[in-house]
Amino acid sequence: MIKKPLNSAKKEEAPMPLNDIWYLFQKIVFPIQSTEILFNQYKDSDPIVDLPNANNIRKQNLRNYLESFPQRPPILVVGEAPGPRGCRFSGVPFTSEAQLCAHGYLPFAGRQSSARESPYAENTATIFWKALAPYHPKFFVWNCVPFHPHKQEKILSIRSPTKREVSFYSGILSELKTLVKPIHILAVGRKAEFGLKQIGVRPIYLKHPSHGGAREFRTRLARVLARMKWQSEGSG
Repeated sequence: MIKKPLNSAKKEEAPMPLNDIWYLFQKIVFPIQSTEILFNQYKDSDPIVDLPNANNIRKQNLRNYLESFPQRPPILVVGEAPGPRGCRFSGVPFTSEAQLCAHGYLPFAGRQSSARESPYAENTATIFWKALAPYHPKFFVWNCVPFHPHKQEKILSIRSPTKREVSFYSGILSELKTLVKPIHILAVGRKAEFGLKQIGVRPIYLKHPSHGGAREFRTRLARVLARMKWQSEGSG
């Protein structure tokens, strides 16, 4: 009898501790339509800047991230929104293509989805993982606005998400929090803090590492992690 090769659909059914989060993304996040100023990197690809099938590459990168968790993490880290050199192309929050493609740099791997010759690198992603990589898989990271905010007709521009956008996607953040069941919740940036407060959470605030905030981010993060008891409390 000839055995059928494993395909991507079969792989998506493989058991993992965070399967319920993957199903949440499949059901609620991936199908949402892009707008003129908000790009869903998991649903759409732009032929000018993306490889063919780039949206599926990004979904698989995110899947790889979820598969790197042996159990539910006790810490939830929430950012603001994907940047044009980070999650917009990698599919993983606070992560760049260059990090995914560098063998052994992260505890999970991925592929480049951008059409440029070399993968995108992002300063914020470098700062983030340099500080937090030793703590993986004790934390899960997501954005309060899961899609890339950009200026109209400028697809790779940087735009801070509005409070209205943060409020609109607060339902996804609430469902994610319910599934992760974190002991501690950290907000990176004021918009992330606002988004968490929208769902009744008073998070531990961390200054965003961009725009000169890297040193304060690292210092505050180190102090926060040193005070946590998650190592002995475990995760549910």
